[in-house]
Amino acid sequence: MLIAVARRNLDKAEEKAHANDLFVADRLVAASDAFIHAAEHPLHLEEGPKGPRPDAEEIASHLERVYFRLQQADFFARTVGDDNAKQLPGMARKFYERSLQAYDKSDWLGADEFAKSADDTIRGLENLAQAATPPPSRPR
Repeated sequence: MLIAVARRNLDKAEEKAHANDLFVADRLVAASDAFIHAAEHPLHLEEGPKGPRPDAEEIASHLERVYFRLQQADFFARTVGDDNAKQLPGMARKFYERSLQAYDKSDWLGADEFAKSADDTIRGLENLAQAATPPPSRPR
């Protein structure tokens, strides 16, 4: 679903760019990028660890930040006003729950990747909300 949402938003971004609505186009591209990353993180589990092993303390800190950001996800989805966006907070929560489950099993890689997926899903929603909100007027 995340890839499909990303593709739709890239199509919308192209339309907005052609209409010279560059702020909205930029936010839609940023949202698409975040959704693609969110979809990629669980795939890293299949590939196995690359680089340094995630630290349990860093993951715990990240999970705390993600928990706070989850509180904002529903607001972002309502701001977007798109039925597809309404499903994304639930998806972010499922990623968060899977991260907690992995953390409880001392599966640091799983906890890290699912926390990143939750975070990126929320970041994508935030960018969609920014695209749906008129930008503030510039100071004179």
